[in-house]
Amino acid sequence: MYRLTMLILDARDKFPKGYRYEFGTELMMSAIRCCELIRYANSSLPRRVEYLNEFLVKFDTLKLLLRVCRDRKLINIQTTADIIEMVTSIEKQIIGWRNFTASQEKTASVKPEP
Repeated sequence: MYRLTMLILDARDKFPKGYRYEFGTELMMSAIRCCELIRYANSSLPRRVEYLNEFLVKFDTLKLLLRVCRDRKLINIQTTADIIEMVTSIEKQIIGWRNFTASQEKTASVKPEP
């Protein structure tokens, strides 16, 4: 997620002025918020699934913003390809992490009868 954030920051610098500050800032802040949510999930086992679900919601917003960038041709083809690859990888990792954590919580809450 950090690498994706850096890629977004680099791409934002090349946006036309009309998009750079308002739209580019929203894109950047969404990416930073996703990084924060990963950090929170990593440091709070009791609320991990909650943070990961919140991440997925914020990440969907980030993906929408990136799609708009692609459709408006604000990001070049190579950067778009790199972003798509990272987005796919991040989403798979987070969903796997969330599902694993949720299954561990279910296992811990179900105690076998003596």
